[in-house]
Amino acid sequence: MFEIDDLIDHKHSGVCRVLDIASLSSDPDAPLYYVLKPLYGEDKGTVLRIPVTNTVSLSPLISKEEASHLVASWPHDDDLYEVDAKRRKQRYELAISSGDVSLFPELLEGIRQKKAKEGHLNSMDQQFFNRAQPIIYGEIATALGVAFEEVDALLHNN
Repeated sequence: MFEIDDLIDHKHSGVCRVLDIASLSSDPDAPLYYVLKPLYGEDKGTVLRIPVTNTVSLSPLISKEEASHLVASWPHDDDLYEVDAKRRKQRYELAISSGDVSLFPELLEGIRQKKAKEGHLNSMDQQFFNRAQPIIYGEIATALGVAFEEVDALLHNN
């Protein structure tokens, strides 16, 4: 069980702070919910309520060692962009639905390469980037104790 003020990972919103553990009503038998505040990305500033009995979307943050490994192994190969739109969409959906941040680096780097080459992104790539980048960058920043804004430089200057 997580505690108030813990930083945890929500597989769709990234790093969240546990603001409270409370019921949604005054009924003493009402179920309890984790009240979460996402710290980065599109969900920043919203409040999530997750039943304490259904925490499949919640997990502890990655460790400092895991974050260091992600930084050290961040892909720098050329041509990481999946040109087949159907396969690319499937890979994006799998990465987001699984919440497995180890699937994000190659996909994000492929998008970065595409944007550098063509100067713009299609809506599917932009949506995935907007969802995935705050999740993995937030985990890395939190685990390594660096500012979110410093993560891009860590990944691309190693």
